[in-house]
Amino acid sequence: MKISSITSVVGILICLGSFSLMAQTVRIGGESLRANDQLAQGFQYTGSCPVHFKFGWGLISTGPTTVNYSFVRNDGGHSSNSQSVNIPQANRSVPVYDSWSLGANKPQFANYTGWVKILIDSPNKVEGKIGFTIHCQ
Repeated sequence: MKISSITSVVGILICLGSFSLMAQTVRIGGESLRANDQLAQGFQYTGSCPVHFKFGWGLISTGPTTVNYSFVRNDGGHSSNSQSVNIPQANRSVPVYDSWSLGANKPQFANYTGWVKILIDSPNKVEGKIGFTIHCQ
């Protein structure tokens, strides 16, 4: 009786371990920033304002999964709803983007530093932050 109980417990633990191995893990594999359709070298922009930013992240998973994420900005702005993207296979980067237009031709934007974060909610919690500086002329 004791051996069969031990065997049952071991069997259950092996099954639970198999389920945990099936859970996918997501990480951020890269970041990019475009300003007025030009790559922002060093995450900086100098030029006429307002400027239209396109923030990009590459999401990579250990296997096929759906990723739920949202965005938040240093000015308090945020995406109103969670978004999702499917990653069809392991170790393949899938891009996600957020846009922000800012920098009215006002003195406060002559030298402005800000950031945008991506907040991944599932399948695991991860965040990535792109900081930037603009110099409106």
